[in-house]
Amino acid sequence: MRHYLLTIMALLAAMCAMAQSNRIYIEDFEIDPDSTRVVPVMLANTDPTRGLQFSMTLPAGLRLMDYKATAYARDYEMNLTMNYNANDSSYLMFMYPSAPICFPPDTRAVVNVTLEAAPNFKGGEIAIWKCRGSTIDNMTIYLDGDTTLVTVPASSLIGIPMDRKTSGDQYFNLMGQPISSPDAAPVAIQISIGVNGERSSRKIAISH
Repeated sequence: MRHYLLTIMALLAAMCAMAQSNRIYIEDFEIDPDSTRVVPVMLANTDPTRGLQFSMTLPAGLRLMDYKATAYARDYEMNLTMNYNANDSSYLMFMYPSAPICFPPDTRAVVNVTLEAAPNFKGGEIAIWKCRGSTIDNMTIYLDGDTTLVTVPASSLIGIPMDRKTSGDQYFNLMGQPISSPDAAPVAIQISIGVNGERSSRKIAISH
């Protein structure tokens, strides 16, 4: 009986080990049209990882504005570079160490990317692929990529129902919430309604 239990426990441990993997991913998130958002790229590594690379493809209407290594990555003396591939519209990120050091097994943000949504952005998916890493001995590690769902919140300014429109100028913050004046937010959206019901909008940045 004891031998049988030991065998079952060994099988369960093997299954758990197989279920674990090294992974690079971005959590699903929302973004307002005509706005920017900083999104963390997560590394979930079960193996000590010295360096890594991954490709990221963005949906139409979403643009990469900036990228930076996180404080966690800098603590491990990691450098970050990016190459854009016009053939498949993808961004290839390289993270490499400046010292013989590696990430310990953990789940932490390693890159912060700043994304900008176009005024007509309706949502889409971010694909992360071509993921590889290396150990302290420069052995190759394969990391799983992922697909991120990017959505536009229901409160976004695009598509305000007709029964909520009023004449004159209206002001909203970037969360789609009404504000009394453009001075009430660092960046405001002014919505102007013409006499024929047509609507125009513009972004107003306030310097305080």
